[in-house]
Amino acid sequence: LAQDVRLGVSLGFTGPLESMAPSMLKGAELAAKEASGSGKLLDGGKVTIVQADNTCADAAASVTAVERLVTSEKVNGIVGGMCSGETIASLERVAVPNGMVMISPSATSPALTTIEDNGLFFRTAPSDARQGEVLAEVVMGNGVESIAITYTNNDYGKGLADSFQSAFEAMGGTVTITAAHEDGRGDYSAEVGALASAGGDALAVLGYVDQGGRGIMEGAIDTGAFETFY
Repeated sequence: LAQDVRLGVSLGFTGPLESMAPSMLKGAELAAKEASGSGKLLDGGKVTIVQADNTCADAAASVTAVERLVTSEKVNGIVGGMCSGETIASLERVAVPNGMVMISPSATSPALTTIEDNGLFFRTAPSDARQGEVLAEVVMGNGVESIAITYTNNDYGKGLADSFQSAFEAMGGTVTITAAHEDGRGDYSAEVGALASAGGDALAVLGYVDQGGRGIMEGAIDTGAFETFY
């Protein structure tokens, strides 16, 4: 007897990473198409994808979106979340109480490694505890001895900044400043000014491509504050 699968996909179709969400969705759609077309999944079952916009940035909105997938849409599993903070919220408040598996393609906070998940949470992206080390190796390998760090002020940004700074300093590098930035601002000249004053061979931007990370890079390029970015 064929069993059909309803697969929830909880991604930030709006928000600070909205330009990346469609490609992630296509990856899930391709897997669903191949599994359905094989005729070998659960005696010939088909996979149907149900989308939910978790906004990436708003934990309450993400919890609501994932609750809909579990209670109304009756999904069998979830691809998501996308950003670390909202993933932690929806995992703790929806997935764990409902025994729902979540597999994230991009939530990298080290906190997710040790979270009480009842064995329900997995991810296909490495933890920032490792990403920070790799970034430090790349930066140091390129001959950069001093660097300024700006990070988006949330679970993801703080975790990656801490990991990167400790690894880079352990290798003998100098961090000139570590400064958080808020997303959604129209002007980042003050943040860029503080980073420029601290100086460094390069600037590490641990932020979002559609939000503050991009704003700071544009400001730094316009003012000539930095020429090399990570």
